[in-house]
Amino acid sequence: MKIKNILIVLLTVINVSVITSCTSTDKKSEKVIVVKESDIVREKIGVNGMTCVGCEVTLEENISKIEGVVSVKASHTEKEAIIEFDSTKTDIKTITKTIKESGYKPFNK
Repeated sequence: MKIKNILIVLLTVINVSVITSCTSTDKKSEKVIVVKESDIVREKIGVNGMTCVGCEVTLEENISKIEGVVSVKASHTEKEAIIEFDSTKTDIKTITKTIKESGYKPFNK
């Protein structure tokens, strides 16, 4: 009986160790952008080729990597991306290039 109890305790400890090692306690760091309000431009760009929420996330992540992008919201149902960016650090040409490189087709809306 003692061996059975020891095995149960040992298996419980192993399971807890595995579960805690699989969960991450690291928080994503958020980037802080300091811009003058007068330099912020808000553009709505049409985007063909997005078919799901995963496409939205991919596009948002890729556009967010561009220096000067303050925010981006993509919608596959509306076929668009709304981007706010610092016009002194980036431009529409760079953003549309990133959309194309992400596998989508930008168009004027």
